[in-house]
Amino acid sequence: MADVEHQVQKAICDYLDLQGICYWAVPNGGSRNLRTGTKLKREGVKPGVPDLTIVHSGRYIGLEVKKPKTNSPKGRLSKVQVEFHERIRAAGGHVEVVYSLEDVIEVINRLMISVDKEYKFIEDQWWAKV
Repeated sequence: MADVEHQVQKAICDYLDLQGICYWAVPNGGSRNLRTGTKLKREGVKPGVPDLTIVHSGRYIGLEVKKPKTNSPKGRLSKVQVEFHERIRAAGGHVEVVYSLEDVIEVINRLMISVDKEYKFIEDQWWAKV
């Protein structure tokens, strides 16, 4: 993960911690030797999985953190990421590509309005109308 992406993801994690939101990071990236890579693959590590997983009110929300536009272009999804994100959506989950903490705050505010005060689903595809 590029340093700028690292800083963005760290800020997002700090915010999620402050909000008391259930989440975890999925450290799929980085260099690994063949033995470790083989072991992780056998344990279920999949390429293309979003960087952060949020679970809220029984919902899966994946956040793919990408580098914001700076002196160089903003980060883009790989083909493998696009395909895995499509699998998540087909299974009823939700995935967002975010470039900043502000993006995450907007996503959370937008998606959380589809839950009533007792945290029950308002509809089956809760994100479809937001």
